[in-house]
Amino acid sequence: MLKRKAFTLVELLVVIAIIGLLATLSVIALNSARAKSRDAKRVADVKQISTALELFFNDAGRYPTDLEWASGSLEYNGQTYLSIIPSAPTPADGSCDSTTNSFSYTQDNSGESYTLTFCTGGVVGSLTAGELCATPGGMAGCGGGGGCILDCTNKNCGDDGCGGSCGVCTGNDVCTNGTCTTPPFACGDSVSYGGESYPTVLIGAQCWFAKNLNVGDMVTGVTPQSNNAIVEKYCYNDDASHECATYGGLYQWDEAMQYSVTEGAQGICPDGWHIPTDAEQNTLDQGLNDTTCNANRILAWDCANAGTKLQAGGTSHFEGLLAGYRNTNGSFNDQGTYALFWSSTISGPDAWDRLLYTGYATVRRGHDDRAYGFSVRCLQD
Repeated sequence: MLKRKAFTLVELLVVIAIIGLLATLSVIALNSARAKSRDAKRVADVKQISTALELFFNDAGRYPTDLEWASGSLEYNGQTYLSIIPSAPTPADGSCDSTTNSFSYTQDNSGESYTLTFCTGGVVGSLTAGELCATPGGMAGCGGGGGCILDCTNKNCGDDGCGGSCGVCTGNDVCTNGTCTTPPFACGDSVSYGGESYPTVLIGAQCWFAKNLNVGDMVTGVTPQSNNAIVEKYCYNDDASHECATYGGLYQWDEAMQYSVTEGAQGICPDGWHIPTDAEQNTLDQGLNDTTCNANRILAWDCANAGTKLQAGGTSHFEGLLAGYRNTNGSFNDQGTYALFWSSTISGPDAWDRLLYTGYATVRRGHDDRAYGFSVRCLQD
């Protein structure tokens, strides 16, 4: 009968040591995998928050305040972008501690930017380990290192591969290879001005704003606009949130011209644009007229079909909304019936203007008291 040889004590100790080593390695690998998973979640959550912040910015024209962030959700004007702002997973990893292992938000530049700090225990993609900052330009080390892993947008630019400072391009400038540049304007492009975006349209050889100007601070209809270095506007029925947002502002002639009497003055238009002259408005009228139009007409209902083509939905795409006007006594009249647009040409104590009238296909050339509040369209220089 064969005798089976048992393990010696030394062999048992070796097996136990191997099992212990394998268990230790497994625990280390598991902990490392968990730490990497937590880091990946931190970055993914910050990307989700950044996307929600951009959606908030698109609607509100600014990033949330610190107080809005502290509410625990991201909401604006009834729209919810994040019902619950994610929290950083715990425990902290690497050099992170209980203080840095959190998503800390700060609104910057009066809402034009923000900084969201967080911390990773290890390298995630091109991001180095340690404390990191997310801005509208992307994610990078808070000191400018670590690389920016999000693409530049038209409002963000920087020197660190779209990272580092992730500065803000202003106006119509765009970020090109880390530098803010002004692209060449082509009629049909939109113009950013005074917090509004204005579509443009080419009619004949003229490039016009396809939207009424809406710049300045609202004053009530009974308040005369004044030469006080502040652009002032009227809003129909003193309602800025709806009327000015929809129909644009209404301006007395002097305010629209910024107290110049020079034909073609820039007035309240942006650089490169001006208040159209009577002759330039006449070019527009005649260009849209189906038959010969009297170039020297005075208070005449003529230029057949030009008025229809200038109104909203017309073939010219001028999109002339019937905004009404502010009367000289401070009242508001005839919204949905009339639209009047100032020219920069005076006529004695008055100034020339154009009137669109519902139900009429024509456009009227007339002159009115400069104290009226009319709409303004800008024409490219």
